[in-house]
Amino acid sequence: MPVAHAVLPKSAVAALALAIALFHATSARAGWRAEGPDLGAVLDLSVEPGRPDTVYAATHNGGVWRSDDFGRTWTLPGADLTGWRVEWVEADPGTPGTVWAGVDDPGEPALYRSRDRGASWERVTDRVQGGALGSVHATGVRIAFAPSKPAEIWVPSTNLHFRSRDGGRTWSDFRVPDQDAYAIAVDAADPRVVYAGGRGQTHQLSRSDDGGGTWKKVGAGLEERSVSILLVDPSQSATVYLVAGFADLWKSTDRGESFAKLALPAGATDDCYRLQLDPSDPRVLWAATEAGLFRSPDGGATWARRERGTGRYLVRAVAFDPREPRRMLAASAGVGVYRSEDGGESWSASASGLAAGWIEGLHGLAGAPVLFAQTSVGLYRLEGEGRWSEVQAPFESDDKAVELDGLLFDRRAAGTVWAFDGSRAWRSMDGGRRFEELKAKEPSLREMMKGDLASAQFHSLTLDAGDPQVVYAGSWSHDEPGQAVFKSVDGGKSFKPSGNGLPGAAVTALAGESPGEVFAVVAEHGLFRTGDGGRSWAAAGRGLPEVELRQLAVDPSVPARLYVATEQGLFRSVDQGASFAAVGGPLAGEDVEAVVVAADGRVFAASFHGVFWSADGGASFAPLTEGLPLADVRALSVAGPAPGRLYAGTAGTSVWSIELP
Repeated sequence: MPVAHAVLPKSAVAALALAIALFHATSARAGWRAEGPDLGAVLDLSVEPGRPDTVYAATHNGGVWRSDDFGRTWTLPGADLTGWRVEWVEADPGTPGTVWAGVDDPGEPALYRSRDRGASWERVTDRVQGGALGSVHATGVRIAFAPSKPAEIWVPSTNLHFRSRDGGRTWSDFRVPDQDAYAIAVDAADPRVVYAGGRGQTHQLSRSDDGGGTWKKVGAGLEERSVSILLVDPSQSATVYLVAGFADLWKSTDRGESFAKLALPAGATDDCYRLQLDPSDPRVLWAATEAGLFRSPDGGATWARRERGTGRYLVRAVAFDPREPRRMLAASAGVGVYRSEDGGESWSASASGLAAGWIEGLHGLAGAPVLFAQTSVGLYRLEGEGRWSEVQAPFESDDKAVELDGLLFDRRAAGTVWAFDGSRAWRSMDGGRRFEELKAKEPSLREMMKGDLASAQFHSLTLDAGDPQVVYAGSWSHDEPGQAVFKSVDGGKSFKPSGNGLPGAAVTALAGESPGEVFAVVAEHGLFRTGDGGRSWAAAGRGLPEVELRQLAVDPSVPARLYVATEQGLFRSVDQGASFAAVGGPLAGEDVEAVVVAADGRVFAASFHGVFWSADGGASFAPLTEGLPLADVRALSVAGPAPGRLYAGTAGTSVWSIELP
């Protein structure tokens, strides 16, 4: 008896063929590869007791990183906490391999614990009288251990606080009468003596002498400001330091009964991030503040700055090598971690492998051996695998991190790169190694007499597909008719208004793949198109949502096909931008951050849930995220030596790349 075979409709056959093609392409392709750069915003450091080579680093969105050679090299042991702001990290003094971290999850901060040196993390949600510990843990508030009895852990919050007597296996709650508690400290010699600092109606500090059973109001002399940091001198337990308000530093020598104010050299509104005692000499006090890193050799009486070599970024905390008192690490942004061998007199970068950067933009071109990454801490250039360098000249200003509006590669001359920002633009003829500023001609006397005093701005930039000497510049703020876009026909030597029909607003994106045709995204007004080289513009984009249009990409293989990334999904046009329809499948309704189209029409889109791609002109998309440690992707680029690779910039684990599928 013959076997009956089902006949599939043509649409199903096409879908099946695409699925098979995607499967084989994915199977044959190498996975995602970490590219760097090694940098990030490090907020805290903790050395593991009994294992001094092991240091943990808490980062902004990059998770918790670990070094096993006291900060020389770093790895990300587990990706569970990537994507969140980890305010602090603390290696458990009583349980080797256990690490605690405070996560600032907007609206729901939480306490996390790792039992395997950071490889995996669990949220602490032990039930405590009907409440969940993690859900009430205050943002950024550090837990406290009893130094002489490390199985005792104290968790401050706002009203209801928690403690464990058995290393975190079980918990109980407690209150400090008439006072919130934002910081807790335990006497190093006597675990029954506990201090709770915060804010109350009549006092800001309480002390318990019976392990939290009862509390006494203390702190005579303190001003009415919230206490955020508490520190007990381990060698002289009667000495207590605290920080109140922004960076007001106070000292007590009578177990907190009374306090005197110290002259910490920070401004009235400068925050104090961390106060630490040098473990080799308790007279030495370190203060990481918004005004800089300071060291006191005499218990806070006098101070000196100690941040030479840490660059332009603020130090958030320091860590000490217990074997060598003068060897230290500093947590900062930029490079992320700095190392000192001379007690903090000088610092040098020590962040090899610490790829915890927040990438805001990627700029490259397939066939060009260079990629630029705009990070939250500056502009970086990649030339060759792992060869990153920070780009400053000629863009730097007052020693601040370089932040450009964008960079643009000339597809017809891969060595030509344009950079632009505000009222300035630069051009490089050697792949971005050296840039020279455009010296655009000023308006002529005749033009000024006619009242034409406007000059080009550079919020966005594109080149005409038919003539590389024709350059279009989108403005930041011109509100006069016709001045939202300026055009140059001499390679950027001079610009003239070329925006008839455009509303007077910021032009956030320009793109085009046909001679004389350019598309412009105008803030709060949507998409516009010119087909005559900018002489006239008309509204386009029917069907696009009335939200921010984040990124625009034109298909170089089919210029009539456009893609627009929005917070309500990815939209596609097949009629030169006249009308758009939302892309379905896994991108339906997604908050799409970036979109890029390869030379052959393959499309790649990025969202908070990873990278997606299409091989059929955007008709269908498949995920391309497996192997990425962080799915929150903010930027995409097809770049590098032909045929190029797909680069993905993440919000916390720097840049990753993969072979084009």
